[in-house]
Amino acid sequence: MNISKDKKLVYLEEMILPYEKNHEKKFFIEQYLRGAGNELSGKFWELRSSSRLAYDLYSWMKDEERILDFEFEYQLPGLKSGGIGPNMDVYIETNDEIIFIESKFTERANLHYIDNRYLKEAYYSKDGYGRSRMSLQDRFHGNEWANLFSAFCHKWEDLMAQNGWHNGRDWFEPKQETCHLSGILLFLFDKKNKNRIQNKRIRLYNIYWHMPNDKNSEMESAFLDSAQGLLDEIMEKYNPGIIDFKLDAFSIQDMLNYNKLSQNIMFPADMFDQINERNEVILRAEKITSR
Repeated sequence: MNISKDKKLVYLEEMILPYEKNHEKKFFIEQYLRGAGNELSGKFWELRSSSRLAYDLYSWMKDEERILDFEFEYQLPGLKSGGIGPNMDVYIETNDEIIFIESKFTERANLHYIDNRYLKEAYYSKDGYGRSRMSLQDRFHGNEWANLFSAFCHKWEDLMAQNGWHNGRDWFEPKQETCHLSGILLFLFDKKNKNRIQNKRIRLYNIYWHMPNDKNSEMESAFLDSAQGLLDEIMEKYNPGIIDFKLDAFSIQDMLNYNKLSQNIMFPADMFDQINERNEVILRAEKITSR
């Protein structure tokens, strides 16, 4: 089920308006059109679209002076072996932090990983990859931490298999998060971003709508702990000048009620009521109570 044509027109009229961040003129519509997910071709207009939920939650930030840069569908660097880099639903930059957000609403994740090559071998194989038989380190643009990243992928696959998580149901997708981690690390270790990231906190947040029958995800917590260990090791050995890099996952409800996104960013006072009413209408219409 999709939203009405009248509502669709309202969104499009907003998206074509320019805004200025990072000394550039930007357009939301351009960001969505260039995104790898082709959101505006269909998914954005679905009644329970997570990307449209993100738009409703964060689009006001384009006019916030304390936010230096802001984009939807922010493209991260990809592996040198080819392919399009992963997109983050939301990118936020202030004077002292950079926040990457993956937004979830009612999705059920694909919980495969290495087991059926859902995660491409380019991320973890120590063998030559592709027609040119490119080495692991070369695929990661010469970064020496590539071996640590590969080891993490293998360890996580073993943990998923041991716990039977491939057969579970969850909103959190390890493959997607792994690609995001790779892209953000490549962004941070790119020399042209040195001045941009200097002395800034880096955050990768998975922010989801908590539904009444949702249960705490053991897999999600385990992944975040394992990935944080990887990041801590990389930052200790190869730190490009970052204060700290932390991962987390929390609900939209907690974000709005307890200001969990950032101490520097205050959501509009009526945002929780707006989003809560919006989502309750959608979930009733779709008769969804859990994932």
